[in-house]
Amino acid sequence: MSKLIFSVYEQATLLVGQQQNGFIFTEKHLWQLAQLKSKFPAGMYRLEYQSVRWGNYVGLVELPEVIIEILPKIDRSGNIFQTRLRWTQLLQQFDFLPQLGNLNPQLLMQPGELTETLQRAFISEVSRITPRGLARQYRSQQGQQPFLRGKLLLTEQIRTNLVQKHRFYVQSQNHVKDHSLNQRIKQALRIVAQSGHYSAKTNDLLRYFRSVTDISLDALEPQISLNRATQHYQLALRLANLICGGYLGGTFAGQDFGFSLLFDMSRVFELLVYYHLKKLSHEHNFKLHYQPQRAFWRTKNLCPDFLLELEGEQRIVIDTKWKVLAYPEPNDEDLRQVFAYTQVFEASRGILLYPQSNNLSPTQTSFNLISTNSATGEIQFLSILENIKSQLLNILLI
Repeated sequence: MSKLIFSVYEQATLLVGQQQNGFIFTEKHLWQLAQLKSKFPAGMYRLEYQSVRWGNYVGLVELPEVIIEILPKIDRSGNIFQTRLRWTQLLQQFDFLPQLGNLNPQLLMQPGELTETLQRAFISEVSRITPRGLARQYRSQQGQQPFLRGKLLLTEQIRTNLVQKHRFYVQSQNHVKDHSLNQRIKQALRIVAQSGHYSAKTNDLLRYFRSVTDISLDALEPQISLNRATQHYQLALRLANLICGGYLGGTFAGQDFGFSLLFDMSRVFELLVYYHLKKLSHEHNFKLHYQPQRAFWRTKNLCPDFLLELEGEQRIVIDTKWKVLAYPEPNDEDLRQVFAYTQVFEASRGILLYPQSNNLSPTQTSFNLISTNSATGEIQFLSILENIKSQLLNILLI
């Protein structure tokens, strides 16, 4: 049975007793979020009296009775479907979510279908790669062998085989299926099987992985690289990472499959700006430095998000801030930060780049300085749902 969906916006407060689509957020749901808090990134939400305040993460959190959908604060027009549609298209366009081939991407716009859509895509990919045989990798192993193959380890040979001269203690390279890539795929198959959606199919696929060790999620390598021989695993690995990374385990007495898919909007905003600035740097012939560092005080460094070097030795520093402003005024901390960037990096413009909201207009003011580098501090706004490249060109004035 499909779960109900409760939609909220990031940085909003969800109160006990709040209703939506016939569902009431209760103290039980608040307690469940409290139980899950250690499984989520720090700052995802803050528990308050009879309420939860969301942070800068957007995505989905699945509880036993409901899926909580956290939408980005990019469009509060009230049309949740339109916000979800444009947001999902953006995630797929810039590869935050994988393209799912022939599967209908519209399914991703229905949060109740997200878990099953990812699982179905994953099973399809694993079914495609297993007939070719599981990828093998060379693994170095040490141990006793009845014949000499590989490198003889003299110290261990003398210690263990002084009497058994027909045995050899060697270090050898074995071509095995039991490696981190197949272990990640197997772990994701176990999770899908536990969810109960595709148990029969996953059990069939798990037969191919009988020689692969079951590894706990904590023990899996965080980053697994592919080579030419394993490139066909690319989509399966991406989906396995999403399934393993979003798995919440048997949090509720082992009866309910829990899943989450989260995006840090501060990071998403920064990467979207970087993607377009990089393209503009090639088209307009300026140098782009991503997160440059300069010494500031002893071992402390200053590191803006971007430093642009344009013609005529003009420098611009840009720092992205995923914050909704009520007025076109930065807080004191942001203002001091951009001032320090302009001075240390000898920039003529320091730009604080915020998401567009409340129809605010940009502002630009010169810092009141004496005998130091002359620079302006600016607040600029960017809508991530519009033409980002064109907006950045207008901001940079190039």
